Amino acid sequence: MLNQNQRLILGVSVQVFIMGLVSLFTDISSEMIQSILPVFILYIGGNAIVLGLISGVTEAIANILKGITGWLSDKFNKRKPFVVAGYTLSNLSKPFIALSPSWEYVLGLKSIDRFGKGLRTSARDALISYYATERGKTFGLHRAMDTLGAAIGSLLAFFFLYLSWTYSQIIFFSIFPGILAISLILIIKDVDPSELDKISDFSKQSIKDDKKANKNLVKLIIILGVIEFASLNIVFLQIRALNFIPMEYFIPILYLVSNLIYALFSPLTGTLSDKIGRKPVIIIGLSILLLCCIILAFPIEISLYSILLIFIIFIMYGYYLASVDPISRAYIADLVGKNKRGRAYGYYYLSVGLISLGESFIFGLIYGLFSFVWAFIYISILLSICIVIFSITDFSKIIHKDK
Repeated sequence: MLNQNQRLILGVSVQVFIMGLVSLFTDISSEMIQSILPVFILYIGGNAIVLGLISGVTEAIANILKGITGWLSDKFNKRKPFVVAGYTLSNLSKPFIALSPSWEYVLGLKSIDRFGKGLRTSARDALISYYATERGKTFGLHRAMDTLGAAIGSLLAFFFLYLSWTYSQIIFFSIFPGILAISLILIIKDVDPSELDKISDFSKQSIKDDKKANKNLVKLIIILGVIEFASLNIVFLQIRALNFIPMEYFIPILYLVSNLIYALFSPLTGTLSDKIGRKPVIIIGLSILLLCCIILAFPIEISLYSILLIFIIFIMYGYYLASVDPISRAYIADLVGKNKRGRAYGYYYLSVGLISLGESFIFGLIYGLFSFVWAFIYISILLSICIVIFSITDFSKIIHKDK
């Protein structure tokens, strides 16, 4: 932790606050696009199979690169080059999705965007931790600014759709907050390599502990991989929502609701998992997703009831994310303990990336070749199996918390 009488803004260092602004403007840009992207892809000739392919490939790229670039930034003792390159790639590539004549162009540009995300995330988080005065408060504020950006982006998309802007116009408009983000990231100062050397602890005992942890890490990742394979990408919720609501411009609002519930409940589910254990919280989250998928498997006619129902489903989906996503990461921290290193999360993100590729594509394939009914029945069966496996697994043989 670097604490050299730093000037503070809202209780965090100036460097961290600037990185918070970068995330805020980047998320305004990203979520303005993501909240309408599935519908845009359908508009230019895509289908559920294409959505599954794009979601799977792009998320795989981002997650796999998080692990690789985290290791590289450690190896070269440099953070800023990865952060600047990552934000620049993302913010300059994704607005040009607006000019895509077909879904293949979207896949290419979205892949570049996710490449940028994978390039920057691990190095950015490391940089934030080094400039932190209080790490909990620092990452909390950064997440809050990130979430605020997502909310603003979704609301802007809703507002522009309401004003009858085209999808292409909205997507291209995202270049403006993106340019602001790039301008701000250039101000960030990298941490001196000598300071990083002082912070790093590569003791022999640490290496021994890592070797012991790595054996159990493989077991844990396999179990968490079952959860990931039985998950549901929000893009399929967005296109299914078109059968529940009469006006497309409500899709960004549904997307916003889900993200806000996720942001609101993540700290609460995290605290709950500390008290009652990780397993019960994750099982509750998976059970809620199972209920959503069972409901979505049934056809429905658009009415006031269907509009209310889809809002409830997006709220439930947000709670599912808050119950499973951060708690899975907490399991990794439990396993590796005080001697944990970035590469433990690298392995985790690598596995999630590879698994998400198959998960999204298979669901999209069933959705496109058969129907949403069979797709949601398929995911419901997978989730039921996943809940049983997760319930009977004895995590005490894998997890050994530091006292």
